[in-house]
Amino acid sequence: MHQAAAYAAAVPPHTYITFLALVEAIIPYTAACSAPGDVQSAGAVQFGIHEYLIWELDHNLSLWQGFYLTAVPLSAPTAELLNYGAVQFTALGYNQAPPCCAGRTGCPFADLHPADRIRVLAMLEQSDQLDLAPLPPPYRNDLGIVRYMIDFINRQTLFGNYSEWPAYGSTRLRAPTERRLEGFPPGWSQVHYPGVVPGYRAFMGNVLTIERQGGGSSIVCS
Repeated sequence: MHQAAAYAAAVPPHTYITFLALVEAIIPYTAACSAPGDVQSAGAVQFGIHEYLIWELDHNLSLWQGFYLTAVPLSAPTAELLNYGAVQFTALGYNQAPPCCAGRTGCPFADLHPADRIRVLAMLEQSDQLDLAPLPPPYRNDLGIVRYMIDFINRQTLFGNYSEWPAYGSTRLRAPTERRLEGFPPGWSQVHYPGVVPGYRAFMGNVLTIERQGGGSSIVCS
């Protein structure tokens, strides 16, 4: 088992399933929009972006603890935040679509229809009426951090999907200095980005020659 698979296997199942459901809702698999197997049909799950988010949350975010910034693993408490939000969302009767797999995953967020998962994110970000006391740190009674995290996981899902990260393959969950590209990033293919080049030629306007006389000026060639 290579390092990426070993790391993913060590993540608690409810955390892994919750993040898989999150990225599936944000960037879904769209087989109906292209030929089967075409790179354009792949979504964030097919690119492993749930693993990217978990790794980022556990390694690259720091919080103030006392007088110091400290790296704090945040994937597990963030999964709890999403599942708590899903429970409150359902209890309030906000569901607008039938659950896709009610009770089968053990994760309330993953049980929801993908469209309702997006509505849970909106509820968590916009509502100041939820009781945040049952949440684990750092989210307990802190709406500011809750809102920040919802914004972060939205943006970071998109960033991971359209970055070179999926192309790191078996090295994708190593430290950044140990990652190596094993192919062309599929997200770049989706947006028709040709890859890094020394520079792109672009029209920057015509070259003008201006003569200035007596406080006035005139263009003499272009």
